[in-house]
Amino acid sequence: MATGATEFIDNTTADVFIPEIWSPLAIVAREQQLVFAKLVDRRFEDGLSAGDTIHVPGVSDMAARTKSTNTAITYETVTESNTDITIGTHKYAAIAVESITKVQNNRDQLALYAGKLGYALGLDVDDTLAGLPDNFSQTVGTLAAENTYHDYLRAIQYLDDANAPAESRYFVISPAAEVGLMKADIYTNNDYSMLHGEGRNTALEYAYVSSFLNIPVYKTTNVEGSNSAGHDNTLFQKESIALVMQMAPQMHSMFDIDYFADKVAIEQLYGTQEMRDDHGVWIKGA
Repeated sequence: MATGATEFIDNTTADVFIPEIWSPLAIVAREQQLVFAKLVDRRFEDGLSAGDTIHVPGVSDMAARTKSTNTAITYETVTESNTDITIGTHKYAAIAVESITKVQNNRDQLALYAGKLGYALGLDVDDTLAGLPDNFSQTVGTLAAENTYHDYLRAIQYLDDANAPAESRYFVISPAAEVGLMKADIYTNNDYSMLHGEGRNTALEYAYVSSFLNIPVYKTTNVEGSNSAGHDNTLFQKESIALVMQMAPQMHSMFDIDYFADKVAIEQLYGTQEMRDDHGVWIKGA
């Protein structure tokens, strides 16, 4: 009885769907979409391995007292509270590609699919963070109205009043808001043209457009809102918002014989939280 030869799929014939090829493409595409995520506080990720909540204790300020002769000193009475970061945002992006598509399309097409998965995950993180500035209790401006020079000065004053560190302060604004800001000489005199040349590779580098009173200004369409309703622009110091990525994007793949299809999915798990309300300003504007 004759037996037919068994044809095996090896790394050469199936390399378009090997995870080592897909995964780097997807992660790079995701990272290029992050603007807010590159600016907020991510210190709480250190040492995180398990659990769904991070408790961050607050520490009260202390007062200096005058010591009187022959009197006992007074000890501070403190009541501390925690700020909790809940890690409960579990998101994914997935596709299934039938064998006929894999055979009849070239590898560039697969790179496009991987890029779209990464884009979806990156945009999700930034959209979530972009939804936090309108929780800041300190506000300037009016939605759908062009911000004035004094709006930005007042926003800076609010952070100064709160003793927010001067380092790691950022403006993140919409393209519409930048139109108004460009009318201020102190902004446009920062040699705007030098910041739009070659050599910028990441979304954060492309988003950086100039500085205003030595505070970096980032422009992104990820800012929450619309041109008609206005945008939730913001000035914040890094410690005002936290991002904890408990599970960085992980890729999974399998072949579904019922559909003759390769299935690829990427998931991520993270949490966000406003940490210091007085270290951020909601700039209502265009």
